[in-house]
Amino acid sequence: MKITKIERLHADGAWRTLDFLKISTDEGIVGWSEFNESFGGAGVSALIDNLAPVLIGKDPRNYEAHVALLYALRRQASGGAVQQAIGAIENALLDVKARALGIPVYEMLGGPVRDRIR
Repeated sequence: MKITKIERLHADGAWRTLDFLKISTDEGIVGWSEFNESFGGAGVSALIDNLAPVLIGKDPRNYEAHVALLYALRRQASGGAVQQAIGAIENALLDVKARALGIPVYEMLGGPVRDRIR
């Protein structure tokens, strides 16, 4: 499985713009993530556009290595726009891997913590 395309999509949510990241693969599996640029300009989108080419052609299931590489490329303190961009990419990669395995993302992260709402 290889990443073929990374796209940003924006929707007018009336009181704020909704920002989404879509990662497509050559096997037809698509991963989704949401990010937020409501606090200013298109900084997170610009960072995603800058980081995305590094991942094209790579296997999305090895998301841990991809996230480590993205952090190495942007050596900054945690937090801020860089963290938001990498977080959006990581969440979409997790979604791709979970869909490929046929399980929900929470199963990859250790399973449910609760089985009911109190």
